[in-house]
Amino acid sequence: METVTENGVPRARRIGASIRIGAVLAAASLANYLAWLGWDQERDVEPDGSLSGPYQPWQVVGLVIVLGVLGALAGRRGHPKIGTLSIAGVTWLAWSIDAATSDDSGLWAVGAVMLLPAVFLGVGLVAFLTVPRETVNQDVGRAE
Repeated sequence: METVTENGVPRARRIGASIRIGAVLAAASLANYLAWLGWDQERDVEPDGSLSGPYQPWQVVGLVIVLGVLGALAGRRGHPKIGTLSIAGVTWLAWSIDAATSDDSGLWAVGAVMLLPAVFLGVGLVAFLTVPRETVNQDVGRAE
């Protein structure tokens, strides 16, 4: 006999749906990273001779906007936890691999440590704030 959750959906089906949603969000997150940041590896030489980049502000803004949209979609679909883990995790991992393979200074690890809480908190905040109110009320009603 199959274990059934409170809302009548078999546990195996719910887990399968979560895995599918996580995989789709992970793939979308990787595509997002590659589209906005993954292709740009060249540093820019400023007029004073210093180096900047490799990313331009518009690239980072584009990445963050799409991360917010993906987080909101995960929240609206009722999957803020799996959404946060897959979206933020894949984005952080993609950036870390990209930075580690293109950085000669070794400072990529500092950037990875700084990016980790920022991306998880940002995506998580959006995902949890966009969960439909009805879902939150149902969860509170079950806990009482």
